[in-house]
Amino acid sequence: MEFYNRLQLRKTASGIGFYIFTIIISMYFFAIIGTTVSAFTTNSYSTIVSFLLDNIVSISSMFIIGLFYCSFSRTDLSEIAPIKRVSGKLLYKLVLIALSIAFIADYLTEIFLSGVSLFGIQNKVSMDYTTNNSVESILYIISVAVIPPLVEEFAFRGIILHKLRKYGDTFAVLISAVLFGLMHGNIVQIPFAFIAGIALGFVTVKSNSLIPSMTAHFMINFTSVIYSIAYDNKVLEESLIELIYISFIIIVIIGAVFSAIKLSKDKNFFKFEAYSEIAFKDRVKTVFTSTGIIFALIAFSVETVISVI
Repeated sequence: MEFYNRLQLRKTASGIGFYIFTIIISMYFFAIIGTTVSAFTTNSYSTIVSFLLDNIVSISSMFIIGLFYCSFSRTDLSEIAPIKRVSGKLLYKLVLIALSIAFIADYLTEIFLSGVSLFGIQNKVSMDYTTNNSVESILYIISVAVIPPLVEEFAFRGIILHKLRKYGDTFAVLISAVLFGLMHGNIVQIPFAFIAGIALGFVTVKSNSLIPSMTAHFMINFTSVIYSIAYDNKVLEESLIELIYISFIIIVIIGAVFSAIKLSKDKNFFKFEAYSEIAFKDRVKTVFTSTGIIFALIAFSVETVISVI
């Protein structure tokens, strides 16, 4: 039975790996198209074109390819993308917890980057846009705060996490978070995305729905985008923007602590059921030695190296 389960896990992991590998290839394909289009686009439209291409890339690579993956693997969408109603009380508690972990992860990432910069390692990938008008600001919000939470949660907390849940929730959350972090392909986002991925995976498992993770993911990105827009366009004094942003983070963390205390009244809420048919280290080894995952890891490595060259 263990041999059969391990064989099935390898098959599942390989399929997930090729799904991710195809996403990365698709992104590079659209990047080439974007570079070509930008070469023939005037500066006044270049930012708008970038925003639109970002949306096309996200939707095409993760969502459409994901639908093909589900079709080829004969996976029911309701199985890997549960959009179940979550009570308001549980939803806001889970979102606050995920948000607070993401904010803490952002702070820890800053410390990490300060450390690696001492060794001359710098990220060369720009992740920020400068918006010059309301149209660009709206497109920026859609490109960063609306589309990614939908398609990334569908891919990582939907397809990947739910395909792995049969091998243990702890295992599924961890592996999906690792792949989510590596998918970002640069040293700025990998550690942050990994920790945030754990939080988003946790709220998905505990609610059996993608709604909490999508909501939390939206809030994480939306907060960052609004801060960037306000700062770049000098909506308020820089010191006041910083004060509002820090105050918001503090309020979220305090709310998360109280939410965690309330949820912990259920002694099993912060626990996952144990899975004993395959040892944890053997499950991890099986995943990361599968053919598809190896292809994905090679692609991740290339992305990361490019980000620091």
